[in-house]
Amino acid sequence: MLNDAIGRTPVEMAKSALLLFVGLIAIIALQQLASARSTQTASATDRAVVLGVATNFGQELTTYDYAHPDVQVNRLTPLATEAVLEDVRRAFPDLAIYKAVSIGQVPDVYLQTLDVDQAQVLVQTRSTMQSQYAPPGTSTTGLLLCNLARNGSDWKVDGYKWLTPVTEGVS
Repeated sequence: MLNDAIGRTPVEMAKSALLLFVGLIAIIALQQLASARSTQTASATDRAVVLGVATNFGQELTTYDYAHPDVQVNRLTPLATEAVLEDVRRAFPDLAIYKAVSIGQVPDVYLQTLDVDQAQVLVQTRSTMQSQYAPPGTSTTGLLLCNLARNGSDWKVDGYKWLTPVTEGVS
């Protein structure tokens, strides 16, 4: 029975061995192709998630009300690390002194880098605000650089820096 499967002559056995070898190579190639495709899908998914987190972070960072700072922290909590939330909380006394209120938007985000566990995104912000020293309808724009880190299966902002001074004007 085994002789029928692999052949009776040395030539038939060599053909069977060669066929088995080619089949094994094909299986390995298909597995590597599937692995590469999975990595590309994960990268595309990570890209979309990172850009989404950065967009939401930029919007929530520029949306605040001096009378309800807890609302901003609650909205930023799923997007940022505790260290970033502490940075935001440090601004609350200034918001209260100036009675500042703002509604933020993020017109554009630009992915700068994306690794397995780190990403950097440039965020363009635009907001409409008012304060004790700025009349209602004051419009501001800025560029924000967000550093994101993988936190388990999620991505969170673990640092940010304003790259441009916030510019303002009355619309």
